[in-house]
Amino acid sequence: MSELDFIQYFTANANQFMWFLGAGTSRTAGMPTAMDLIWDLKVKYYCREENQDIKNHDINNEVVKKRVQSYMDSKNFPKLWSPEEYSFYFELTFGTDYSAQQKYLLEQLHRDKISLNIGHRALAGLVALKKSRLIFTTNFDEVNEVACAKVAGISISTFNLEGSYAALDALNADQFPIYAKIHGDFKFRSVKNLSSDLISNDEKIQRCFIAAATRFGLVLSGYSGRDNNVMSMFREAVTQNNAFPAGIFWTVTDIKRVEPAISDFILFAQSKGINAHIIETGTFDSTLSKIWRQLTDKSDELNKQVNTASALEVKIPMGSKGTGFPVIRTNALEIKSLPQQCAVVSTTSQLTTQEVKELLSRNKAGSIIARADNIVAWGEIAEIKKGLGEDKIVEIRNHVIENPCNMITISTSYHSFFERALAVALCDGRPISLKNDFGFVLAVNPSQAGNAIFQPLKDALADNQGRPGYITGFVPNAVQGTVWSEAVRIKIEIRNNNAYILLKPTTWIEPVVERQNVQEFIKGKRKYRYNPKAFRVLDAWITILFGSVGKGEVEVVFQKEAEYPAVFKINTRTSYSRK
Repeated sequence: MSELDFIQYFTANANQFMWFLGAGTSRTAGMPTAMDLIWDLKVKYYCREENQDIKNHDINNEVVKKRVQSYMDSKNFPKLWSPEEYSFYFELTFGTDYSAQQKYLLEQLHRDKISLNIGHRALAGLVALKKSRLIFTTNFDEVNEVACAKVAGISISTFNLEGSYAALDALNADQFPIYAKIHGDFKFRSVKNLSSDLISNDEKIQRCFIAAATRFGLVLSGYSGRDNNVMSMFREAVTQNNAFPAGIFWTVTDIKRVEPAISDFILFAQSKGINAHIIETGTFDSTLSKIWRQLTDKSDELNKQVNTASALEVKIPMGSKGTGFPVIRTNALEIKSLPQQCAVVSTTSQLTTQEVKELLSRNKAGSIIARADNIVAWGEIAEIKKGLGEDKIVEIRNHVIENPCNMITISTSYHSFFERALAVALCDGRPISLKNDFGFVLAVNPSQAGNAIFQPLKDALADNQGRPGYITGFVPNAVQGTVWSEAVRIKIEIRNNNAYILLKPTTWIEPVVERQNVQEFIKGKRKYRYNPKAFRVLDAWITILFGSVGKGEVEVVFQKEAEYPAVFKINTRTSYSRK
C-alpha cells in the first residue's frame, strides 16, 4: 500500500487502531536504541578487560568500533547484529543484578535527556483527541508519558510488568487511554533484558494485546521485528477470530531493508484474510506529522502544542541570468509542453493504488493508468477497460489537468503518471528495453545491439584507435548469463515552474539480482568517462531518443492514434548554465 493511501485510510479510521512502538520511535527524542545500548556496553566491557581509558574510546568513531568489535569477535561473542547480542551484553555486564541494570537504564533513559519531536507530540495529540486509545511498546523510556503531559495535560496510565494484572481489566472496562510496556519499565526492577527474561512476555500484558487484537487494527512503527517472542505474540494474535478487523500496517523507513521476519508475518496475516501491508513512510516523526496535518477536528490550541516550531518564509532572490564564462552543460532537456488532456475513470468501488497496480499487472493492458486524486489514464479506451476490467468501470470521460507542472510537483502519483508515459513513448518503435528501477531506465536491447540506431553511442565510446565501443556484453567473472547494457535513466523534474527531462547515462545489469555482486565492474565502466566522453555519450542518447541534438523541438507521443494520447514537446538542445 502507498503511503498516501495508508494515511487516508488511517485518518478516516484512527480510533479503530492500536499502536505498537519500537526503539526507532524514541531515538529522535534523544533516547538510545537497543544498538546504542549494546555498543555502550561493549565499549565498557572492552575498556575494563583491556585496562583502557574509556574517555579515549568514542563509540561514534568507526576506528574505535572496528577495534572493539574485533575484540568481541576474538572472544567468540555473538556476531554483530545478531538477535542474541542484546541480552548477551546485558548478562555479561550485570549478571542477574537487576538493581545494577536498573541504575544503568535510569542513567541512560533519564527524562532530562528527552527532547520531544513532532512524532511523539502528534501521537499525544491523537491521544487527546481520543483517536489513539491503546499503545503497546517494547521501550522502557518515558517519552510518551512526557509527551502526553506536555502536549495534552494528560497523565497517561502506564502498565508494565509490575502492574500488568490491571492492563486486561482496563481494556475490558474501556478505561482508555492504555499504555502498556511489554518489556517493563526502567524505574522498576522487572525490566526484561536478560536472555532468561526474554523467553516469554509477561502473560497478562500478552493477554491484553491478544484480546485487543479482536477489536482494533494495528499500526507498527520503529520496530525491527527481531524479538522472536514478540513476533510469536503477533502470530498468536493473528489466529484469533476476527483478528485485527481494521487491518495491520507495518511502517518502515526503507522497504528495501525490511527484515524477513516482518515480510513473513505480513504474508501470514494476509493468509488469514487480514488487510495487512508494509508501508514505506519514512521516519516515525515523518509519518505522524503527515497524519496530524490531515486531521480536521484538532483545535488551534492543541495544534500549537503539537506544532511548536514556527516556520518563517525564506526569500532568496533568484540570481540574474548569466552571460559570462565558463559555460556548464547540464543533462536536462526542457519540456516545452506537457500533455493536459487525459481520461478520468469512475469505478464501481474505490480502488486503492495497490489494487490498480495489481489489476494492471494481471491484465497487461497497453494503457497508462494511475491512482491520484482520481483514476486517470492515457491510451485507447479499449485498453483502459482491459487494464482495470470492464466490469469495474462505470464511466470514462475527458479530464483536463490544469497545471501539469504543479501536479507533478505536489503529487508522486501524477509525477509517475507523466514519467511513465514519456518513458514508454521513447521506447516505442526503438530497440530499447524499458526497465522499472525506482524510476525508469532505458537500456540497449542486447539482441538488437547491431541496429544502426546505436551507432552514435558506439562512436561516443570509441577507443583511442577510433574503434567503435561495445554497448552490451556478458559480465566477466560473474554468474553465467549475467549481461550488461549501456542505458540511460530518465527523470522529469520541475524547476521555476518549467519541466525538464533529465538524462543520466548508466550501466544496466540483467538479472537485476546480480547487480550488487558486480559493483566493481560497473565502476570500471564509468571510470574513464571524463567530460569529453561524457559529452559525446549524452549527445548519443539524445540522438537515439529524439533524432538529433540541438535542432529545435520534437514531439514524443504515447499512442498517437488513441482517444487519449499523451503528447510531449521537447527541446533537443540541452540546458546550459553561465557564470
